[in-house]
Amino acid sequence: MTSVEPTFSWPGTARYRPRLRPFAARDRRGCARYARRQPSAAAQNRVWPAQDGRESADDIGEGVAAAFVASGMRVPLEAVRPKPVLAALFELPPPSERSMRMESLIARLRLLILLCNTVLLATLLDTSHMHMGATWALIGFCIMYGLPIAVLEPYRRWRFFQTSLASAALDSIVVAGFIAATGGSHSPFFPLYFLSAVAVAMRFELRQAIAACVFYAVTYAFAFLFTWQQTADDLGLLAMRTMYMLFISVGVGHLAREESSRSLQVEEIEKLNAENAKLLSRTEKAARIDRLTGLLNRGHLEKEAQKELRKARSTSGYLSVLFCDMDRLKRINDELGHDAGDRLLRQAGIALKRGLRPQDMIGRYGGDEFVVVLPSVTRETAFDRAEQLIENMRALNDGLTDDLQIGLSVGIATYPFDAQDYATLVKLADQAMYLAKRDGGSRVRTANDLHLFWEDVPRTA
Repeated sequence: MTSVEPTFSWPGTARYRPRLRPFAARDRRGCARYARRQPSAAAQNRVWPAQDGRESADDIGEGVAAAFVASGMRVPLEAVRPKPVLAALFELPPPSERSMRMESLIARLRLLILLCNTVLLATLLDTSHMHMGATWALIGFCIMYGLPIAVLEPYRRWRFFQTSLASAALDSIVVAGFIAATGGSHSPFFPLYFLSAVAVAMRFELRQAIAACVFYAVTYAFAFLFTWQQTADDLGLLAMRTMYMLFISVGVGHLAREESSRSLQVEEIEKLNAENAKLLSRTEKAARIDRLTGLLNRGHLEKEAQKELRKARSTSGYLSVLFCDMDRLKRINDELGHDAGDRLLRQAGIALKRGLRPQDMIGRYGGDEFVVVLPSVTRETAFDRAEQLIENMRALNDGLTDDLQIGLSVGIATYPFDAQDYATLVKLADQAMYLAKRDGGSRVRTANDLHLFWEDVPRTA
């Protein structure tokens, strides 16, 4: 198989028939695998219409192109062309917090260098051999360019203002003009090129830093030779400075690449930690929340109640436990179905929670039973709260027939009067709740009523 003459179609140009060069055996095996696959409807829908053509088969990869032809498919949108060789030199780094920090650092360093140069020219340096008009004009231009970027930070919003090889070339031209105006080959400001090379090396990849350094070396050589006094010593200075410039670019570029790699690793670790934290939060929530009602589940409620009970012991306070059971929910499940019963359970959980304080806790104990823990609440206050919960529950009867009206039976046990531990408090509140159901439901009974009930029961021999 040496050649194929398929028809490719891309929007924007006329139809044509490109000719493929012979491809390797490895590509041929890959094409055979592609050819055995039947094109799916989803893949066919992502193919360009068959009336135009724009790219040659060489641009999208010969093996892949022949594979699509052999399988009867046109070249899809996902066929990616290789990038031009020089395209990577003009790519900007992906936006990240590190890149924005580098941009901010470069903008501030630019202003600091301008300030230092202005002070030196105005006070300490001999400017008799310099073209001061052109020098001050270049400084003014740089200040008007650099000050808004350092203060307003437009590079955070528009990539046009970010450091690129285009801005590096502009900096190089400005620096070359500044060096030529301040003495050329004898200018004391030639280290500006070293600083520019360091800035580019911090911001870009190593190959981009080297490309910028070569451009810097060329512009500096023009500025140097423009005022060259035709001595061998000057040529040695030029060669030494350009080599130092290259060494600095390579060294700083390597360091910046290592730092960027570590920064990416740190970002990946932070992302993983954030995802793990979210997953842990969801897992913890699932472990403590009842899925149907959104209230605390039995295990987590018991754990939190034990904490509150320890606080009540340490402060000689009170803690009341309310055991609540919905009346006639089984009838609704039988008559209207379990979906209706589940909806009613969710509404009951919302209604019960609405009548509590932020520090109170409520959880689903099982089935249609709920347990409410009221820290620092006496028996009398707990009785009033329970009656309010019964009233909240009656509001759910709107739309239900008389024979399906639900209610709430509540039993109360209070520390330290009725029991000293949480399990016994729940047991006594449960028994008091059954006493409320025995008396007709939709009412409140306490553990004290339970004692009175057993005292009224006649003793049997």
